[in-house]
Amino acid sequence: MPIQINEEKVSLIHSSGSSVEVYFYGATITSWRCGGKERLFLSKDSKLDELDGIKEIHGGIPLGNININLLTIPSEPSAETANLPQHGTARFSTWKWLGVDVDNDEELTARFGLTDAQVPENLHKEWPKKFDLIFIVTLTADTLKNILEVRNKGTEPFGFNALFHTYYSVPDISKVSIKGLNDITYSDKVKNFARFKDVKDSITIDQETDRIYENVPRDEFLIDLGQPGGVDNFTLKKFNLKDTVVWNPWIKARSMSDFGDEEYKNMVCVEPGTVTEYVKLEADKTWKGGQILKVQL
Repeated sequence: MPIQINEEKVSLIHSSGSSVEVYFYGATITSWRCGGKERLFLSKDSKLDELDGIKEIHGGIPLGNININLLTIPSEPSAETANLPQHGTARFSTWKWLGVDVDNDEELTARFGLTDAQVPENLHKEWPKKFDLIFIVTLTADTLKNILEVRNKGTEPFGFNALFHTYYSVPDISKVSIKGLNDITYSDKVKNFARFKDVKDSITIDQETDRIYENVPRDEFLIDLGQPGGVDNFTLKKFNLKDTVVWNPWIKARSMSDFGDEEYKNMVCVEPGTVTEYVKLEADKTWKGGQILKVQL
């Protein structure tokens, strides 16, 4: 069967053998396998059996959306969002299974949904907007496509952010280079939001890294794992997402309760999103954004 469902998650299995696993909690993708390998990092210390509306999953592809506070300059949160979690209400909500749209030899596509009525009461009262979210997951032999749709069901405009917090599994972070972000201004959260421009052809990671690249004109990036012949490299394509976050906690991981002490050596996050300013969505309008991940097999 191409679909396996239980009370916690859905597993989609493509005819090629590739697969993806999506938890209803936060619509978080926790596994993507293709070519016989796991392509996403998920901490061995992630507490998948303790998802209680407070904890979030460290790994896979969590969605950060609906008022995440990843601003480029340190500022006080607005009264409207001051009491919301950093990564948004949707990441701490249980989504609904909406079924399969496409199932053939080429692709397998499924949909998940969240309305404001499904948001935990303590969060909904802090941000009582009316909305529909649709998360669309498409799997092929060597690609994983994610689309987020946000619809404003209210009578007034609202603002939101969106982020695909993608954790890539890498064999050795010291060999990884990220290409496509050169000559882009970024805010460095490690250095108190100081602003820099990356002039190197590629980004390498050798220390704690938490950067917000702003208004990135390119829509395609290469995550080079440093393997012979480019095997297992990732290509990332984003659409309608103007910013990109690059993150690795480095030895700070040792102070994180749900992240292994040395696991920073085997992961990197490259996260397309719209985070430096809010997207303004008018009443009864819909916004769409997403990403396509491709592995070189």
